[in-house]
Amino acid sequence: MQTILNKLMGRGRVRDERGQTLPLFAIGLIGLIGLVALSVDVGRLLWARTQMQAAVDAAALAAAQDMPHGTSAASAAANTYWTKNASFINSQGQNVSFTTNFPAGNKAVNITGQADIPTFFARVFGINSWHVSATGTAASQVLDIAIVLDISGSMCMASYEETENANSIYLMSPGRLTVPAGGFSFPRLAADIPAVSGNSITITLNDVRVFNSTSAATNRANFGDGWNSTTPYWQRTPTGGGSPRAGMIQIDDELFKITAVNVPANQLTVTRAQWNNANSTPTLKAYHHGSANAADAARAYIWSLHGNDTAPNPDQPYCDKAAPYQATTTTNGPHEPFDSMISNAKYFTNFFNESYDKIGLASFSSSGTINYNLISTFSTVRTQMDAILVPQGGTNIAYAAALGRRIATGPGSRMNSKKIVVLLTDGMTNTVCQNSSYSQSNYDGSCSSPQSPGTSVAYSHLTSEANRLKAAGVTLYTIGLGTAVDDANLEAVAVLTGGKYFKSPTTAELDDAFANIAAETHIQLTQ
Repeated sequence: MQTILNKLMGRGRVRDERGQTLPLFAIGLIGLIGLVALSVDVGRLLWARTQMQAAVDAAALAAAQDMPHGTSAASAAANTYWTKNASFINSQGQNVSFTTNFPAGNKAVNITGQADIPTFFARVFGINSWHVSATGTAASQVLDIAIVLDISGSMCMASYEETENANSIYLMSPGRLTVPAGGFSFPRLAADIPAVSGNSITITLNDVRVFNSTSAATNRANFGDGWNSTTPYWQRTPTGGGSPRAGMIQIDDELFKITAVNVPANQLTVTRAQWNNANSTPTLKAYHHGSANAADAARAYIWSLHGNDTAPNPDQPYCDKAAPYQATTTTNGPHEPFDSMISNAKYFTNFFNESYDKIGLASFSSSGTINYNLISTFSTVRTQMDAILVPQGGTNIAYAAALGRRIATGPGSRMNSKKIVVLLTDGMTNTVCQNSSYSQSNYDGSCSSPQSPGTSVAYSHLTSEANRLKAAGVTLYTIGLGTAVDDANLEAVAVLTGGKYFKSPTTAELDDAFANIAAETHIQLTQ
């Protein structure tokens, strides 16, 4: 009996223990659900903090970038970027505040954001909201900037149609629009040319004497050294590479060949629709405007062959014959891409603040010139850009880098500034200073005897100069304009100094290249 009773009592204790487990499990489950629920609010807090910091940093960077345009513009930019980057805070938060401050005496902007993020499940524990805040400070660095521009002969080639041999030696340009040597007027069409006509026709100009000149000096002055002869332009096959045809002219996009000149009547006999030997394509007959009752400016230009200069100016194959020709200002031309380079370089100066930054200017071809040392009056720099004369010469990028270093570390430079060189070129480095073996002294002087030993030697000189930039704490930013550029080497020397390379396939992308360099150089987060 006792044994049976003991067994019954033992089974009762088991049932009692099992009955206690269920309440404990329920209590634990409630706690687990509470923790999971609380994690939702904690996740909202962490996301709010992350977004708040990202939003104020973005707003500070945007504001600092717009500071050269004034504090109102900077505040507007800050608000725009805050709105874009703080969507969760603005939609879910309470008591949201966003303030922009500009500390006096520097180029910094301070952004502060605050908000209360309501909770859902944490209210059970008496927590109705999380308070989040963040601060972001950005500053435009104080800059000493050297702008170094390529003014080699190729910087005018895009202005002129290539018409002869594969070496692109002969191009079409309009000649001088001012009165050229010999006192002749610049030739323009004086009567319309119909689109449909015979192959050989007579056309009327305002003045045809330049094509019939028998003065060697006049021919050289108007068409280039290759025409240094008493033989008239329309009969003369110029000296030099290739075999250009005598008497080639261009009206709009059509090429003509002069076969006779009638000076008294101001008429040329021409053969129409000549083949373009440079690109192996035909030119087509087209209508050309030259009505006598039209304004002279509306009449078509008569373009002529230029190029392949020898002595006395071997580095000026076509640029100095461009229209209108006035060797006192960059407004002569057309000189493309030179003209667009000058325009965009002037635009680049507007990204900076005369109260803090300084800019200097150099230009280079076979040799180079410091056009102006560092100055805080940017209008002076822009005036100096306009004073650069026609493009001519080779491409000595090593000397260009040296000029940039000498400006950035020279007169007017400051100990607390970030020193940068912005170097733009449209070609391959092919010229060095004085001899093929690199010497620092050659690049600290005037580079009075430049030589062209080839691209590999020239690049080794450029690398040496890039190392000098790095040692001097100067950052190099390079811009490669066009398609005939050594992209890899321009990028390599820029990266060597901590800078970057920007490719500009055409002049249309130049403003973006300059704008990107401005953004890279004068904005940084400081907090």
